[in-house]
Amino acid sequence: MTIHGFLERNARKFPTKEAFISGTARLTYSDMNAKANQLARLLIENGVRKNERMAIMSRNNEHFFYAYFALLKAGAIPVPLNTRLKSTEVHSILERMDCRGILYEQSFQSCVSQEAIVFPLLAVSLEHAVNQSLPFSSDNLNFSIDTNEICEIMLTSGTTGLPKGVMLTHAQVASVAMAIAVEFHLTHLDRILSQMPLSHSAPLNCFFMGGLYCGASHVLGDFTPQNFLQRIHQEKTTFTFASPIAYLLAAKEPSLSNYDLSSMRVFAYGGGAMPLASYHFVTKAFHNKNFYQVYGLTEAGPNGSLLRPEEHEQKPGSIGKTAVVNMEIKVINEDGTETAPGEYGEIILAGDSVMSGYFNNEIATEEIFRDGWIYTGDIAYRDEDGYLFIVDRKKDMIIPGGVNVYPREIEETLTKHPDVLQACVVGVQDQEWGETIKAVIVRKEDSVLSETDLKNFVSGHLAAYKCPRVYSFVAELPYNANGKIVKQLVKEM
Repeated sequence: MTIHGFLERNARKFPTKEAFISGTARLTYSDMNAKANQLARLLIENGVRKNERMAIMSRNNEHFFYAYFALLKAGAIPVPLNTRLKSTEVHSILERMDCRGILYEQSFQSCVSQEAIVFPLLAVSLEHAVNQSLPFSSDNLNFSIDTNEICEIMLTSGTTGLPKGVMLTHAQVASVAMAIAVEFHLTHLDRILSQMPLSHSAPLNCFFMGGLYCGASHVLGDFTPQNFLQRIHQEKTTFTFASPIAYLLAAKEPSLSNYDLSSMRVFAYGGGAMPLASYHFVTKAFHNKNFYQVYGLTEAGPNGSLLRPEEHEQKPGSIGKTAVVNMEIKVINEDGTETAPGEYGEIILAGDSVMSGYFNNEIATEEIFRDGWIYTGDIAYRDEDGYLFIVDRKKDMIIPGGVNVYPREIEETLTKHPDVLQACVVGVQDQEWGETIKAVIVRKEDSVLSETDLKNFVSGHLAAYKCPRVYSFVAELPYNANGKIVKQLVKEM
């Protein structure tokens, strides 16, 4: 039940099956297991010890998994880093996570070797390390590792400050993998396309690990609209996970008609809801309605709930009705009691995959954990049918004239307009009100939708104090590497 144990089992069960397919390699499970064993022995010889944290900086390719599995086999703890980080940010994370060193793809050497990284560090190029490891045995290591030991530290997106290190054990990650395998009916016949950054918990722990648990094949790469479509077409993939904006960009790709997407069984998405207009646009473009929205928190594995394809039309914007296998979900009041239908409260989660805590941050751990439940900071309500709808993050609340307003409610109203592809609502400073509501809109192509049109539309659905006073129309919204809208940048647009 260790994560590297899944790899070793697949190497025995499917030794000749192509399992790791990138732009530069086509490896079987046996190939990957052998390489990881050799690299683990090299790392141990170079002083990497059990429970030491080692950062990984690699794109979505075979090198990421050479490093990841080798560290697990050596008993060390991988800390995957976003490849868009600057050297000062890398330095800060390595220092705060007390990393012994970093394994990096050669193309990131300038970032790793900047003067900002001044403390003693084992910095190893993965290409060089893999070559150096070839003299070592490729047999599995006889290394005792308990399933309740920490197997990775995943960094939060840091939208409210410095990223925190989420500590997850082998057993916790395994429970996420098993939940995904059950909910999405994954088997060894699936071919999973992974193009969202593996430094984030959903692409790695949910969808890669779900496939690894079953012995599926993995098609690896970095997202571009054309590359996404091309890999589905060429590799006949059956399953993928992406952010809503990634699907929208792929659906807008001029060469879309050149690609056959008929092999796809599931398109999963997360990091935010897909507006109904975008959903219709994408499903029509792909000739496929098998879209699932997943909701979860890195601190929960990530794990949580999902909205199934047949529920999208009836409950657009919902994150589903019940938690996935091995999880529970509630919406509660300040006093801890569950909310009534239509009443706002905070989402809390409990289950087998919730984290062991934040690394070196007991105060933050105590703040998010209460009686075994994780307090997500997401404000939501259940409708009369029991479906969950996120209103907003606590931290994103706008207070015009002393009244609490949740942007997501306004965004969901705006995206009900047939000419609105995307909407982001933020609070901006206002001399009279202290704060006022600003809506930034991405229109459908060729739309002549005006500010007046939207003001009239919104006024028919929302109370006057919730209606945006400032509108801006843009070609696209700013996103971080996680596929989430960066609201601070929206405020500045």
